[in-house]
Amino acid sequence: MRKFQFLTVFTLVLILGTSGPRAEGLVSGVSFLPIPSGSAMSVRPLNNSDSNLILQKDFELALKERGFKIGGDEALVLTFETIDVSGAWIGGGENYLIELSNHDDQSGIEAPRFHFNLFNSERGGMLNFNRKEKTHTVTPSKFRIDVTIDKKHNGKRIWHGWSSTTSHIGKDLENSRKMISVLVNSLGQNISHRSFSLTK
Repeated sequence: MRKFQFLTVFTLVLILGTSGPRAEGLVSGVSFLPIPSGSAMSVRPLNNSDSNLILQKDFELALKERGFKIGGDEALVLTFETIDVSGAWIGGGENYLIELSNHDDQSGIEAPRFHFNLFNSERGGMLNFNRKEKTHTVTPSKFRIDVTIDKKHNGKRIWHGWSSTTSHIGKDLENSRKMISVLVNSLGQNISHRSFSLTK
């Protein structure tokens, strides 16, 4: 029974803690020369990490769907780079919303004590949040994909685009893979901070 109550309350905490606004991204681009439709193109990641190799395949698939040819005698080279920076925070003080403690008896028979603070007139709780020392973001998390398209034979820049979101991607590739289609659909365009949803 205790374990069931613990899991129920812990699930509630996770739901409350993970709810928030829909994630959004921004895409920008600068066109230097027109991109000929149906051109042959190769995709090259600057970093051959496992995640970037997956994104390379996503780029190639999205380009094929746009009518570009991948492989063979490529006239154009698409180069991309990913930048994933985890944010930093200060403050917050002691976590008084959830308190865990062990019994003095270390035999393991008694389950640890779990205290979920719903309301506290002095320090505040889940229902009357009143933390004096609030958490402040020093550096927001950020993930960005930079893309350049150049002519293979002379290196002339044709297009430069980038897409970013204020979230830390880490090992989760779901959002970064969504950003690929946005970038490919923006090829050849002059765009300034156009927003798009990452939740669709």
